[in-house]
Amino acid sequence: MFKTLIYVVLMIFLIVILGSVLLEQFPQLVPLWNEFKLIVAELYESSKVKYGTIATIAIIFAVAMMIGTSRIG
Repeated sequence: MFKTLIYVVLMIFLIVILGSVLLEQFPQLVPLWNEFKLIVAELYESSKVKYGTIATIAIIFAVAMMIGTSRIG
């Protein structure tokens, strides 16, 4: 359990570092990234209004679990 938690934290850190490097190397992606963040925030807010905060967090967690446990190949 602890090993999995460390793994998740390290993967989040890796994604953040990789994203920062990509946005520094390709500055033309910054407007696209900002638009993506606005779309995700709007989707979250509309889901929160429709289903409530706890259900929205549960949906996000369930989707993350589905993506994280899927086996490709």
